[in-house]
Amino acid sequence: MTSPDLASLQRQFSDALHYQPHQLPVAQGVTARDALLQVYRNNFVMTLTECLGVAYPVVNALVGEECFAAIARQHVLTTPMNNACADRYGEGFDKTMTSLPNIIEAVPYLADIATLEWHIQTVSQAAITKMPFPVEALALVTPEDFGNIQLQVSPTAKVMQSHFAICSIWQAITHHDEAALQSLDPLNSEATLVQRRHNTLEITLLDAEEATLIVACEQSPFGNIAPHLLQHVASAMQRGVFTDFTLAHTP
Repeated sequence: MTSPDLASLQRQFSDALHYQPHQLPVAQGVTARDALLQVYRNNFVMTLTECLGVAYPVVNALVGEECFAAIARQHVLTTPMNNACADRYGEGFDKTMTSLPNIIEAVPYLADIATLEWHIQTVSQAAITKMPFPVEALALVTPEDFGNIQLQVSPTAKVMQSHFAICSIWQAITHHDEAALQSLDPLNSEATLVQRRHNTLEITLLDAEEATLIVACEQSPFGNIAPHLLQHVASAMQRGVFTDFTLAHTP
């Protein structure tokens, strides 16, 4: 009988931690094999739950520790790690919430708050672009090429558009402002800019059209963007959202 290689052992161990069928060779000790594995499972779930708590503090505050732990356990057991660094774990937590109808019925905006908090994580970990935006080069673009301009959005800037007041909710809970939380209408649509500038994280309520423009610039040149949105280019540039531009010539 040949011994399994390291990669196979790692896959089997991962399956065992996630309560999936496995062929992990576990030696019989003073306790049953499954009881031995359960020790690892409990530590595994607890460790990643703590990581999720760090990444999603506002979600935790909204539902309470007991409910958060239950959602986290569901996420951990259905969403394998794709990075060896545990502090990078947590992507897709919003999707786990939307798969739990009782949670979404109780707190309809919870998944969007989770999406916002994951944007905060990714923006916080993104590399800051050191080169300034090439304003002089942009000024040299001819009028004929104006429609081909495509602005590049910084990896340290993320826009979140929601049918709920996620920016106001996040701000109120983060700053422990109970009066603001009680007075806001969670059903008000809001757009939020998550941005890191000069190593400072900023969460800003954004005009809906400016938010739509920034999202559109990620996909399209000016010629494919509604003209009324382009009036917000100057405002977005002043925020430092864009890092560069290209001329997207189309046949």
